[in-house]
Amino acid sequence: MDKSQALSSIKKVHNEATKINTSAVIDFFEIDTRQIEFDLALIDQIPDASLSETKGLFRFHNSISLTTRDIYFNNLKYSAAPISVEGFEMTTQGTLPRPTISLSVDFNGEQLLARLKVLLEKIGDLTGAKFTRIRTFAKFIDNDISNGGGNAIQLIDRIPNHDADPNAVLARDLYFIDRKSNETNRTLEFELASSLDLESATVPKRLVIQDRCQWQYRGAGCCYSNVLNKDTHGLVNSDEGVSAFKNTFKTPRQARPVATASDEPIFSASIAANDGVLGSDVYVDRDVWAKDTDYTVGDSTFLIKNGVEYHFVCRDDHRSSQQNSPPNLNYWFADQCSKSVKGCRLRFNGTLPYGGFPAVNKVAR
Repeated sequence: MDKSQALSSIKKVHNEATKINTSAVIDFFEIDTRQIEFDLALIDQIPDASLSETKGLFRFHNSISLTTRDIYFNNLKYSAAPISVEGFEMTTQGTLPRPTISLSVDFNGEQLLARLKVLLEKIGDLTGAKFTRIRTFAKFIDNDISNGGGNAIQLIDRIPNHDADPNAVLARDLYFIDRKSNETNRTLEFELASSLDLESATVPKRLVIQDRCQWQYRGAGCCYSNVLNKDTHGLVNSDEGVSAFKNTFKTPRQARPVATASDEPIFSASIAANDGVLGSDVYVDRDVWAKDTDYTVGDSTFLIKNGVEYHFVCRDDHRSSQQNSPPNLNYWFADQCSKSVKGCRLRFNGTLPYGGFPAVNKVAR
């Protein structure tokens, strides 16, 4: 979207909002659980292959009075679902709103809602999942026949002066699920919070902790990575001092996978030693993980998320697919740091880039 398109969309929204007989307002909702699923090493096994591309993304609309069918907006499908939201209104009292969202779940009904409840049962909570509400007028929804088919055409025919525009948005509200406030056999209720109002957020961000490293493993501060980039690490491989720093790796200049989160070595020191969880000393660098590829025990691969590499080692021979991709722990050992001094020593020689404060201790008064 360029500047002229943005101005045109803003003008359309303003003109529609000031009419006496406006088009119906539609709320689109998106719940994004991909980050917490990845962090918890959980793979959601989706039986319907057509849904695999949207795994971890749940999109709904609650304009059931307008249509009980799917609505497409910005080339994305939003399923009709009995959802109620409240508490989004801003006040002048100095506190941020904490909206609530209620989902009526029926396993014989909407498939996405049923999947969401199954996911909730697996991980116990959705705290930290991103929640987005997009508000627009019905006249701006998609009219792409390849997306909506006959259902979309029937709906569009009932909307006067339909004018598809994915950029014509009244508001885009971003929140995070803070807690599950209620659950019954048929209902899920969550309380939302702004990113500025999460309980876990602290100022200053750097806490003085003795026995836990605060750096992102393989990210900024740690920099245990084969390739450093400015956005993630603040450094690049060609910067002065980086070469000397990489020589402090246990395997110089190679940020190989080392151990599990409990400091168990992945690879054995030798065949005779057999002291690693893999039961082998064979290491093969296979670069970025790819689908439809044969992986054997000892193959090392990685995924990139937010600029950080997450490394995994194959523990069982298989041909890769969406169902057995990392971090599926049935097929992969995850290279993770215990955030302890020991974990740091397993990866570095000499001066450690440890992000904690080991010399700090409580002093009795």
